Amino acid sequence: MLCLFALPQHALSDVGGQMKHYADEYAKCENPGSRLRLANDFFAYLLKTDYIDEPIVFPADSHIDSVDVNVYYYVSEWYYGEGDYKSAVDYCSRAVQSCTDKVDDASKSDVYGLLGAIYFRQSAYEKAAEALNRCYEIDKASGDFDRMSSTLNGIASVFVAAGKPKEAEKYILEAIAANSLTENLTRRAVLYGTTSEIYRSIGDMEQSLEYALKALGTERQLGDSARLGVRLSQLASAQLGLSQIAEARRSLEEAIPLLHSSGNLHSWGICQNQMGDILASEDKNEEAAACYLEAAMLFLKQGDKYNELHAREGLYKVMKSSSPSEAMMHLERAKQLQETIYQSETGEALSKYNAIYFNDILQKEKERAEQRNQTFVLTIVISLVALLALVGMGMIVTYRRQKQKQQLYEQNLKAMLYRNEQIMRKYQNAIADTSLDLASLTEDDKQFLLQLRGVIYASVETGSADLNTIVAQMHINAVTLRRRLSQTLSVTPKTYILQTRMHIAKYLLLNFRDMSIAEVAEKCGYSQMSNFTRAFTNFYGIMPSDVRTQILK
Repeated sequence: MLCLFALPQHALSDVGGQMKHYADEYAKCENPGSRLRLANDFFAYLLKTDYIDEPIVFPADSHIDSVDVNVYYYVSEWYYGEGDYKSAVDYCSRAVQSCTDKVDDASKSDVYGLLGAIYFRQSAYEKAAEALNRCYEIDKASGDFDRMSSTLNGIASVFVAAGKPKEAEKYILEAIAANSLTENLTRRAVLYGTTSEIYRSIGDMEQSLEYALKALGTERQLGDSARLGVRLSQLASAQLGLSQIAEARRSLEEAIPLLHSSGNLHSWGICQNQMGDILASEDKNEEAAACYLEAAMLFLKQGDKYNELHAREGLYKVMKSSSPSEAMMHLERAKQLQETIYQSETGEALSKYNAIYFNDILQKEKERAEQRNQTFVLTIVISLVALLALVGMGMIVTYRRQKQKQQLYEQNLKAMLYRNEQIMRKYQNAIADTSLDLASLTEDDKQFLLQLRGVIYASVETGSADLNTIVAQMHINAVTLRRRLSQTLSVTPKTYILQTRMHIAKYLLLNFRDMSIAEVAEKCGYSQMSNFTRAFTNFYGIMPSDVRTQILK
């Protein structure tokens, strides 16, 4: 079946209509070649609408399973953001079906993580735990601490929502421990926020406030106003738990406009519930009812039973005197929601997944204890060497194998560094501007970033520093590059490449004065002088022609 995409004219200004049309057309398409073309059209549209910030292009030899996973994932993610969880589950389930051995583990992890988040929003906690279990197993096998911390955070959130905060505590603390091995501050803010919610559910309000303040401080450091609104909401919850009503009101008054302007309606609805709680405590029942009702209608539309329950219970309390019949209607709805959320099967299912993860955490603790006692164990082995000769020989063989692996790794690393040495030496001053603190990264991340940096410098040298060239030389696709840079440096490929080109441009202008500005532009991958001048001026606040006559900060 040949699929030729033709967008209806009436949908040109309707983003939702366009997304639905792409999704429907792709799902109906059966011809692999046509699916590939349609996928590339779809990602070109996402780039045009700024949903993604760098192009994603699948070459002709791409495996269709990998293409399917990415298309369905982004469609599902969009529906999830719109609060259409039914459609989000549909397309994410399609992505799961496409997760064959031809698809990389990072993509599989993303798919199961998203599916778990969607089920969580639907209060389908058993399904959420199952999806996150699959996600965690993939992350654990890869040794990716950042992904592990994210998945453990999701598991903790499931247990909190299911009324098992004490079970959630061990997962969130393990998530924070995993995150401490990374430099991902964005994730850290999320983990602190979740920890605050967990301790609030347990009833430890002092701990809840402590972690809420940590989350808010980290988020202010990052400067994202949308996420800042979420942290303020979490802080307000802790303040309410400590009866700090005035402080909670101030937090919400700052949070609500931030969340509304960013379009984060889910968190905005939670803030409406919180403000309703404050107004109800002040006997301002009519104003409280307005807040609760807005939240209830929003969560009813989104299918978020947990937060709708909060709103319905609030409506009953503030309306039972003034409008008893309407209050009873909200109470009946609250009972229906409660029965749906806390059914016994859910508790049994969560207990099953709890056992899986708890055993895993115990195993980690055992490994850590073994490491701490390594010196003691070696002493015992030496003293009993005559009796444990066979064990000793086994240890020697294991040690030699590990040493061989380490030597092989060092040889590969030296070879990679040597390949990039000439180019990196030429731009050694520019490299200082983009140097990386590799000490806190895993060996895999170090090797990846060193290789990427060398490829970018080589691409700049040949005047071909574009994303497609770089991913081709790295032998990965743009989606994978985006994920890796986001996890290690918290930047997009587009931003990192631009930074590198600008630093090298600055270096060439200052140190190669016989090179014309046009030649510098060409060396940095710009075929048009006007584009280079605009990019350089926006980046440094000074025109390239003025660099040689002024001191560039």
